Amino acid sequence: MVHLDQLQASGSRPHIMIPYKYADHEFASKLTAALRRDRITPWIDDVDMSAGAMLMSRIANAVRPVDCVVPAISAVSVASRWVQHELRAVMTRSFSGRRVRVLPAMIDASALPDFLASLPYFDFHRSGWNVAYDDLIVAVQQHVGPRPPKPAQPGFRLPRPTRLT
Repeated sequence: MVHLDQLQASGSRPHIMIPYKYADHEFASKLTAALRRDRITPWIDDVDMSAGAMLMSRIANAVRPVDCVVPAISAVSVASRWVQHELRAVMTRSFSGRRVRVLPAMIDASALPDFLASLPYFDFHRSGWNVAYDDLIVAVQQHVGPRPPKPAQPGFRLPRPTRLT
């Protein structure tokens, strides 16, 4: 089995799983496209997590190790006991001797569930897409190390506003 440090040395891309409820498919698709453009390999879980898809099993049996799980957190997903159960399990288990980092993406005005309260989260609803996405990319980089250079894609994202001090 190849370890994460060997994957990074070989120029391999970080691998992120995006579990979501079907109602949040639009956000998950947009995030997937943005990550691909930024040379990060997303694994969008097209199976509605409430339908009995075992997130733990999917991570453990992945062809390539999963570095981070970025669940789309919304009123719909917070209300699902199944989603809560699966995310709790991922947070407390290691896979092949290493932890998978959970980085919640808040996509509406719902409250973050208590069991996720101690984690950094990325508020796409209140902070806006650009700010939350940029912060998420920084967190992924910190977890997996440097990534390959990003190809120029003019016009994809709006630049962050410059603050005058």
